[in-house]
Amino acid sequence: MEKEVKTTKAATKTAAKTTAKAIETKVAAKATETKAAAKTETKAAAKTETKAAAKTTKAAAKTTKTTAKTAEVKSAVIVQYQNQEVDIVKVEEKVKAQFVSEGHKASTIAKVNIYVKPEEYAAYYVINDKFSGRVDLF
Repeated sequence: MEKEVKTTKAATKTAAKTTAKAIETKVAAKATETKAAAKTETKAAAKTETKAAAKTTKAAAKTTKTTAKTAEVKSAVIVQYQNQEVDIVKVEEKVKAQFVSEGHKASTIAKVNIYVKPEEYAAYYVINDKFSGRVDLF
């Protein structure tokens, strides 16, 4: 009878070890499944975010194109005085040409202020807040 008890105890221990290993295997398999599911969810979320970002970028590009089209309005400023007229763009060109003819480089021009005085038939200018001069309008 002692042999049977020892055999039963040994069988119980072996069964307990086998059951513990089976439980560990199931837990490990569950953990692996959970990790795989988490990776899949992360990838799906990343794809969704990428698609949303692409849509936002496309919408911004459309807005930029629309704004650019609107900003392409051409305008001209013409000064008229005593049956004479002059285009302000041409006055600005005269100012820059005179500045360059005085020995300065055109690339140094950063800021140009032009003051038109039609009663004197002249435009006065200040370039880069340092250099000033006068050009004839007509």
